[in-house]
Amino acid sequence: MLVGTLCMQAQGQDSTQCEKKSIVKEVLNRFTFHGYAMVGWEYHDKSSPNNQFNINKFIMMADFRITDRWHAFSMVDFYKFSLHELWMSYRFADALTVKVGQFKTPFSLENPIAPPVLEMITLTSLATNYMICGSSPLMMPAGAGRDMGLTIYGDLLNNHLSYDLAVMNGSGRNNRDNNSQKDFVGRLTVKPIPELALSGSVILGTGNVAVHPADDGSGYVSDVAPSVTGFKANGNYQRNRYAAGAELKTQPLNVRGEYMWGKDADCKTDGGYVTAQVKNVAVKNLDVVASFDHLNAHEGITNRYSAGVQYWFYRQCRIQAGYSYSKHPGQAGENSILTQLQVAF
Repeated sequence: MLVGTLCMQAQGQDSTQCEKKSIVKEVLNRFTFHGYAMVGWEYHDKSSPNNQFNINKFIMMADFRITDRWHAFSMVDFYKFSLHELWMSYRFADALTVKVGQFKTPFSLENPIAPPVLEMITLTSLATNYMICGSSPLMMPAGAGRDMGLTIYGDLLNNHLSYDLAVMNGSGRNNRDNNSQKDFVGRLTVKPIPELALSGSVILGTGNVAVHPADDGSGYVSDVAPSVTGFKANGNYQRNRYAAGAELKTQPLNVRGEYMWGKDADCKTDGGYVTAQVKNVAVKNLDVVASFDHLNAHEGITNRYSAGVQYWFYRQCRIQAGYSYSKHPGQAGENSILTQLQVAF
């Protein structure tokens, strides 16, 4: 009798341990970890020092599939020890997913594209950098195209139509909102054929910067952009963005181009880019890439011409080399040589 009782207890303990191991295994199976790193060397003939080695990015991502419809995601830059994204989403249907947290603002074709698949070493274009990624102090400085908010998105008409609608703080990643207004973001993408995407997007919002009275008593000026007029004493100003573009993806050739325009207070800005990628040139996995950027902001007109090659030696791992010529307002043209090694896992 005692032996039978001990055997039953042992079986019960084994069963409990098996259940615990099964739960742990199930939880671990729902986690996916991946990331990428980018390092390189660059030369700029008008800079001092004129060349240097760089760590461009070291990104780690964790994706937790809570259920088949509900999952959470985080992205951290370990080089700069900065949180890029942290959000949760629930998919009600292919036509409706809700996401809340910090994520990429669904504006333009280029901004939502992940850096490991962007064609150029410089990554985003001048216009995208100014309009949404934070190179302009008037549009979420250092925001990297990300913000906090809530978005709904989905695919309709058998994936021929997709939409994004978002309400966001408008103050950039890892920042508290700096005014009581919210940004309203919308994007609509039409795919008449699988290879072609036509997209339009808009941001309607209110920015906020520190301002002070102008020396001549004519009103208020901004500390970050004193040449821009139209600010109120509380630092709020109208900040709208618009983008229209197209992308063609075929086996030998990818081409993407966009035109963007916007208004910060009384300052109007516009710009655009065209980027092309010819794949498998001469040998498999060797691509030739080229891009033209144009930006007309309140500082003046900037143009950039870029070209280069990249070789994919394993999945999303590549070696890149390129040349660019940039002409900034009031400055002599700058020649640059860029190289980069990308490893993804």
